[in-house]
Amino acid sequence: MQLTPLHVKENTGIQYMSRELLFLAHSGQPYRGTVYINFTSSGETFDLRDFKRYLTSLRDKKFTAEDIAFEIYETITQSIQTKNLGVVVDLSARGGLQQRLCYGADFIPVKKENIFQV
Repeated sequence: MQLTPLHVKENTGIQYMSRELLFLAHSGQPYRGTVYINFTSSGETFDLRDFKRYLTSLRDKKFTAEDIAFEIYETITQSIQTKNLGVVVDLSARGGLQQRLCYGADFIPVKKENIFQV
């Protein structure tokens, strides 16, 4: 899926987070998690409505847990130009194991307790 580019000031630091990541393991069992995206704008960002549709479209697709951060990274890089793009995915525990998957530039995700926290 292509994300619609939106123009923003170049060199703007941008972070997005969604707790609505859901996709299927190859066994058909669901993975749930949170995705964090961090980048420096090259004059573009993506339409958040498209990003929400993209996340929703993953719900019936099968991935290994280890590939989901790369999949999201690739979708963004094919849609907009960025600098220092990084994707972090925290998956909820399955079988007692918590997973954090990272692809691209390293960054520390900002975790907010609620949507109104600054």
